[in-house]
Amino acid sequence: MGIALSLLGPSVSYLEDHLGVSAGVVGILFAVIAASNFFGALVGGRWVTGWGGHVVLRIGVIAFSVGVLFIALASTYVYAVIGAVLIGSATGMTDASMNIMVVWARAGKSGPALNAMHLLFGVGALLAPLIVDRAISLTDHLWPASIVVGFFALMSVVILGRRESPFEPEHAPDFHRPELPTKVVAHVAIFFLLYVGGEVGFSGWIHTYAEDQGMSGSNPAFVTAIFWASFALARLVAIPLSKIFKPLTIVGWACALSLVGLIIMIVGDASTSSIWFGTALFGFASGPQYPTMIAMVDEKLSLSAQATAWIVGAAAIGGLIVPVSIGALIDTVGSTSMPIVVLGVCGLGLAWVFVVARSINRASATHRTSALRPL
Repeated sequence: MGIALSLLGPSVSYLEDHLGVSAGVVGILFAVIAASNFFGALVGGRWVTGWGGHVVLRIGVIAFSVGVLFIALASTYVYAVIGAVLIGSATGMTDASMNIMVVWARAGKSGPALNAMHLLFGVGALLAPLIVDRAISLTDHLWPASIVVGFFALMSVVILGRRESPFEPEHAPDFHRPELPTKVVAHVAIFFLLYVGGEVGFSGWIHTYAEDQGMSGSNPAFVTAIFWASFALARLVAIPLSKIFKPLTIVGWACALSLVGLIIMIVGDASTSSIWFGTALFGFASGPQYPTMIAMVDEKLSLSAQATAWIVGAAAIGGLIVPVSIGALIDTVGSTSMPIVVLGVCGLGLAWVFVVARSINRASATHRTSALRPL
């Protein structure tokens, strides 16, 4: 899934030349993936409770493997759009089902397991620009990338076929972890909209940004890879840290650190050193935010499949709005707009973390007060 979702960013220049379209038109594929991801998440949230999470995962990995094949072999823009639809919808349903199954299996203590699972997404995303670079260098095409994704998809289907799916635990009403109220779902969803918008906006366009700032050869691919390498490293580091620190502490510091990385890139005026260092720092800061925010919710409130689906769907909307906006700006004012836009989005995300924390605490406190009130 990490490879499939991250394949488009480092392929922008190739698709521009191969399909004869501009960067902004290729950027529409980010929107197609994000919109499809939204609907896929909602469908996955429904299916996971009825069919079981592993069934949804098997459908998902097969579908996004086919989607990668469509993009890799696309001779016209229409085929690339079909591939984007398959990748988006399939990764949406797998994302929703994977997160909720981990929460169900580790209810109330899901932080380390979520970071471990999302670490492997980071590893896949790290491999994506390297695979694209080698595929184009050796064959002048993307088809080798589809073979790699297909191989891992086959492995996943085989492994999943030997495991039982976790289902929502059946227990008496949990005093400490009531179900999320609609208001809290909305607050958490807005955070994910902002976070994923910033992450996808940056990771999707950093390759183009590096090229436009004068990096040549394989360097733009390596810059993209350094983003995902630091991203994956942060999730690895977050596994033990999540056993020591509260989720709010980790998310808050990570959001603040992401702003520092972007400011370095902007103040450094697109110098090579500022691109490398700012990218690495932003990637490291972005890594733990997604799984740790879910853990922050799970710490005090119970996540249902539908609530998780709406949260993942909101993340997809962020992955639609921000990258498409950046693509349009690159076509009009240039790629230097990219870190500025992402800085604004991430600044809002940092402020919103504390809105979410307050909302969760209020919902939890209200439930405790209601439970203690005599009948």
